[in-house]
Amino acid sequence: MAAAQQQHLRDRWIDQEVAADRYKWWALLVVQLSILLIGIDSTITNLALPSITSEFKVSVASSQWVIAVFFVVVALALPAAGRISDIRGRKTVFVVGFSLFAIGSALSGLAPNIGMLIAMRALQAVGAAALLANSNVISLAVFPLRQHGLALGINGTVYSVGFALGFTLGGILIQLLGWRSIFFVNVPIALASLLVGCWILRSDQLEPEQKTAGPQRFDLPGFALASIGVGGLMLGVQHFAKEQSLSTLTVGLTSAGLAGLLGFIWVELKQSHPLIDVRLFRIGEFARGSGTRLLNNTIVAACLFAIPFFTQTVLHFNSLQSGLVMLPYSLGLAVAGPIAGHLSDRFGPRWLTTLGFITGGVALLWLNSIGHGPGSMNQDSMLVIIKVVGAMLLLGSASGLFVSPNNSASLDAVPLARTGTASGVIWALSFIGSAVGTAYAAAMLRQALHGQIEASIYLKAQDTLFASLVALSVLGGVLCYTRARGPKSTIS
Repeated sequence: MAAAQQQHLRDRWIDQEVAADRYKWWALLVVQLSILLIGIDSTITNLALPSITSEFKVSVASSQWVIAVFFVVVALALPAAGRISDIRGRKTVFVVGFSLFAIGSALSGLAPNIGMLIAMRALQAVGAAALLANSNVISLAVFPLRQHGLALGINGTVYSVGFALGFTLGGILIQLLGWRSIFFVNVPIALASLLVGCWILRSDQLEPEQKTAGPQRFDLPGFALASIGVGGLMLGVQHFAKEQSLSTLTVGLTSAGLAGLLGFIWVELKQSHPLIDVRLFRIGEFARGSGTRLLNNTIVAACLFAIPFFTQTVLHFNSLQSGLVMLPYSLGLAVAGPIAGHLSDRFGPRWLTTLGFITGGVALLWLNSIGHGPGSMNQDSMLVIIKVVGAMLLLGSASGLFVSPNNSASLDAVPLARTGTASGVIWALSFIGSAVGTAYAAAMLRQALHGQIEASIYLKAQDTLFASLVALSVLGGVLCYTRARGPKSTIS
């Protein structure tokens, strides 16, 4: 009886808020809690990896999977979560997402070994994918068309805040309470968000007015082939970077990955309800935008992996100091992003996205100069810190110049009815890029981080890493330069 009365009061309150045009803000609050959690978790683990590697006495090649598995699983689970939301309902998947994120976080903090930690990070990532797949969709469902830009802008801003908060909050927690605390802190936030979401979210307000007709099936063959494809290619990249040659294992893994992706494309073209609409890649601007987003995330993830090891093992910074050194990346991203988005509406994305990759290349060259010049690392430590801080600010600004115009150009090239699917594809590819960048950086630095580290050995490996990333920046700049010259135009 009490439960029925409580349900009645809740429904009555929601009806009042909908009538007063306030319900959209309550729903957006729940969405922001999810985005904030994912934003924080995208960076907070980077600072803990040196401590995790040391405590579990494992190689960096093993410990990097604590970061990489999160990105891989999110990328694979994102389209699956979106498809399940269409079948089971958005509120159900969103609430399950908070639950899995809380459970995965708690068990990550309790992990007794590296294998268990990686497995629980995968569980956490499934929850994150369920949240991320529905965050923008719920925002668009509760806000009128004229306010879609406002809602998505708020989502992007909050993600950037979480991204920056991960560096500072992670540094403080690791310094005071140890690395396990960065996972435990997620639990009360996720559980509180779960309770708020159960009360505020109501399915009839979140579903599209017109649902797809016919039976709704989950594309299991597509999901399996996508997993083989992404997993094989990522492992192939890692082994190639580690061995610096095309070994039999590298060729085998890469071939398996390519075969999986080709099989995935073949299956998806035949599906009436595909996991990912691969036909979108026939649109040149969307294919270019997706590919360059993957490149950008690969570059950024590799840098965000390498710098904490450099500051903590070479400069002997604590985790808080290391986080503060990396914070300028988020500041540059937060400042340049909105400006670039505004300029893109007026002048088009070509020069802004090209400039983003050029600026990123300059930042990488700057980082590449850290260990060069007269004097020892100790004598030039202040100059080294200034270089790293300046390079991180420049790298963040480069991402800000690129991401917003690139996303806008990619989605504006897609017919309006398919923008939701296209957005999910871009998110998935961005996480795949982050996973590949993390694995690649770990493989490149593996030997330098093995045993007792020497600054000169590490710097030589780091120089090779940054030089290869400069080459990727040049490739990204060339691809962006081939865009249309004028302002963007939307395909209806």
